[in-house]
Amino acid sequence: MKLSQLLRFSVLLLCVASTAAQKVITTVDNSFDFKSSKRYAWGQNHLITRQGAANDALIDEKIVTEVNRALAAKGFVEDHANPDFYVSYDAGSSDSSVKMEGAYSPATPASTAVVQPIYGIPQNIWYSVDGHITFHIIDPKSNKPVWTALATKKIHDPHKAMKDMPKQVQMIVSKTFKNFPPNVK
Repeated sequence: MKLSQLLRFSVLLLCVASTAAQKVITTVDNSFDFKSSKRYAWGQNHLITRQGAANDALIDEKIVTEVNRALAAKGFVEDHANPDFYVSYDAGSSDSSVKMEGAYSPATPASTAVVQPIYGIPQNIWYSVDGHITFHIIDPKSNKPVWTALATKKIHDPHKAMKDMPKQVQMIVSKTFKNFPPNVK
């Protein structure tokens, strides 16, 4: 195999592996008329991260931009005055030590034992978080969700993920909205 073919194959494999690492679960209300609904408006979004307000604003802007791009590519038009549905999201991250933001976690008992370094094993800590975003499509007449998609992804290096945020958001939105609108009646 030529080096250029091997390189292309490796890049393709990396892209597939990155996409496969994301998990998407979708629920649909089959009674909603997705075929004639072509106009949307944004509802209230919720983003909870530990990245700070400035980075949260960048992440929010990128999510909204990518969803708008995905919907426009499928023929949907943003219309604040007369939407057929609202779109919004709830997003954030969690780790195994924090189940939800603001949750009470009792202090661990203090140990009087002295912990010595373990030679030969680095003393740094590997840390990962579970990123999640739930997109909601809401019927404006009933104010009830008619389509919900939960996308999750384990983030092994939060600092690197922030550097790659535009690409990560694009991949997550693309995978999440791949089968939207759903094929119903």
